[in-house]
Amino acid sequence: MFAEYKRDVSHNYLILHGDETINTTSYQVRILTGNIMSSILKCRMQGLDGTWLFYYDITSKQSLASFYEQRKLQGEDLEMILKGFLHVIEEMAEFLLNTEQLVLCPEYIFLDVEKKEVSFCCLPDYHHPVQEQFRELTEYLLPKLDHEDPTAVNLGYGIYRKAMEPGMQLENIKELLYRSENSKEKIAESDTKIRDKEEYVEEMEEPPQLFQEEKKEKKEKKDRKWQPAAGCAVGVLFLLGILIFRYLGYFPEIPIETVLGAAILLMGVGAGWTWMEEKKKKKQEQSAEWRNKVQRELAGMNIEKHEPERNNTERKEIKDIEQKSEKQNRTEQNSWECEKTGEDTAEQETYGETVVLSAGKLSGTASLVSREPGELPTVYLERELTVIGKLEQASDVVISLPTVSRVHARIRKTGENYYLADLNSRNGTSVNGRLLGADEEYFLQDEDQVDFAQARYVFLKG
Repeated sequence: MFAEYKRDVSHNYLILHGDETINTTSYQVRILTGNIMSSILKCRMQGLDGTWLFYYDITSKQSLASFYEQRKLQGEDLEMILKGFLHVIEEMAEFLLNTEQLVLCPEYIFLDVEKKEVSFCCLPDYHHPVQEQFRELTEYLLPKLDHEDPTAVNLGYGIYRKAMEPGMQLENIKELLYRSENSKEKIAESDTKIRDKEEYVEEMEEPPQLFQEEKKEKKEKKDRKWQPAAGCAVGVLFLLGILIFRYLGYFPEIPIETVLGAAILLMGVGAGWTWMEEKKKKKQEQSAEWRNKVQRELAGMNIEKHEPERNNTERKEIKDIEQKSEKQNRTEQNSWECEKTGEDTAEQETYGETVVLSAGKLSGTASLVSREPGELPTVYLERELTVIGKLEQASDVVISLPTVSRVHARIRKTGENYYLADLNSRNGTSVNGRLLGADEEYFLQDEDQVDFAQARYVFLKG
């Protein structure tokens, strides 16, 4: 089977070459090119020189082989792949398609990292038993497992043993997946019980003083709650008293409007006084809280201050070593500066001060420096494989621009050389103005201009 990759303005395609004897009007081909199955890559067919080409849309998708080239398979990753395989087999059976025409090579299985979906290729003239292909796929996945993840180890080796058995059924895979999910649920449930028990023990071990403080605080809040009501009640009683005395003739010359106004004024004064007291108490509580915080910090500083004498001695020795080293470096630097002062001064007077493009980068480390300083972060290429994109979970370097794909490009370090490749991004990756082709690896040279869509960088070799 021959495969190639092609890119147009906004799409990336995997192209598989079919046999010239393919019946283009067959049910298999019509279903495949109709793009009605969610687990099969969108496909279109094109004739060229007596052969048929099948174009699979892989835009913003990563092949299984590429994505896990340097990553380890976690338990959830393996579950995602196995569920995707079960889904495509069931969907093909639903549409009465031949499962032997399913391509299970890691290079032709594609992942949507953000949606956690798996898509497959189906080629009409491809005839390989699906059980044999699945066994080869499990053999490929075993070395990729994260052996520190018990879920990945148990599920991976369990699936491999089942795949080696003759007459493997889908029910075997479903059973292992069900066991894996149940074990994770049990672990989560036990962790919750342990956490609840620890919280209960902590509550039981709280000193009686805390209970007393909480009780006192609740009482103060309750008393505060009734203060506005008490102020209003005093105002109402005063009003009633004035009205009764006026009715009995003790205040015959005071108009009723004056009495009501005075009562309302008194109620307003009472409410304002209550509000001021509440605000004052809240301020006191805040200041007390800040004081407690400061006291805790001071207590921590006092603990550090009163460390054992052994630690003080060690610190003093380390300090002496650092001072000697710093003094030596300063001496060497001063001698070098004396040699270069005249030359640098003359250069600055003639041409002005030189702006260093790679200022701030780590010495000896290759990097990508933004051509618009301050807008994009500097990318240090210290890993053997650096993935660049805007999806934090799948990228080593995150560029938060709308035009950058979720997983956009990668840079591979081989010895002292660096190779750049586009990862089926929608807007592409270019070097010195030239758009990289699909599945192309470009050998980066010093001061190459690299563009990840609208993210513009300069490659600087350390």
